[in-house]
Amino acid sequence: MTEADDSPLGRAFRILETLSAHPEGLTLSEIAAATGLVVATVHRQLNTLISVGAVRKLNTKAFVLGERMWMMASQMTNGADITHSAVPVLKDLADRFGETSFLARLVGQGVEVMSTCTPTAFGQAFVQPGRGMPLYAAATGKILLALSSDAFIDDYLKQPRQVFTANTKVNEADIRAEIADIRQRQVAICNNEFDPGILSYAAAVEDRRTGLSYALAVFGLADRFSSIDRGTVEIQLLNAAQRLSLSLRGIG
Repeated sequence: MTEADDSPLGRAFRILETLSAHPEGLTLSEIAAATGLVVATVHRQLNTLISVGAVRKLNTKAFVLGERMWMMASQMTNGADITHSAVPVLKDLADRFGETSFLARLVGQGVEVMSTCTPTAFGQAFVQPGRGMPLYAAATGKILLALSSDAFIDDYLKQPRQVFTANTKVNEADIRAEIADIRQRQVAICNNEFDPGILSYAAAVEDRRTGLSYALAVFGLADRFSSIDRGTVEIQLLNAAQRLSLSLRGIG
């Protein structure tokens, strides 16, 4: 062990490295045993790390990496851990409905597609990862807008809005009414409002490690996808979003 490793900063990193290998969390004594530090030192270091958001204490008295560490990891990997966890959920949605599913996030004042899963059946609609979408028209945009603060929404609605189809809502009152409905129902729907002839549904995925939210969506040609009962789609989508949220909680 070098002198730097036994400095206050070095001891903090030893604790963080140990916790990174145990996403389920470790108790105070377990951290001390794993790092070779005395309990009093670990306790002091943990208090400092908790105060800056690098470590979080669970109700079970275990400690896990905190919001700031997960935020840094997400930024450095461009959300790779999120997209990796989303793969089985996206595949299940695509197979269940025979339509395309995808995961998206809020970037600035727009939507960015992070990952997509297309069923093997010929002729299904497709969305390219990295594609941008408006918050007021696309289903993913609507759910992310509804999750945003009122201050963000107020600022966003000051911006000009483009009409994409005859069904696009651009009136502020209409958009605000839909936001209120989405917050209550927890599902957003876009029916021929952004891409002509496309019906899409989106629900929120909460990453409690970072405090960030994502949008999980499934969409297809309206003529075909609308034949599936709306309530069925919403329930399955909400279940899938919850499954992904829980898997992220398990990671951190």
